[in-house]
Amino acid sequence: MRSKFTDDYSAKFRLFARSPKIVSMPVLEGLPKFASKKFSNYDELNAWKRQYLMEIASRGGCRWRS
Repeated sequence: MRSKFTDDYSAKFRLFARSPKIVSMPVLEGLPKFASKKFSNYDELNAWKRQYLMEIASRGGCRWRS
């Protein structure tokens, strides 16, 4: 006897695999470019994040485009 879908933890994966839906993701516009960086401590990381967020704010923020 087969159990209900609610009792089977992998049932949702089977359900999604039976009827896959392709969903387009929105694109974020206005985000300043940044390259890979390495930080030696959290203070440097937080200073960089603060500066990056200030740059976004000075540009007027970002917008999602679908």
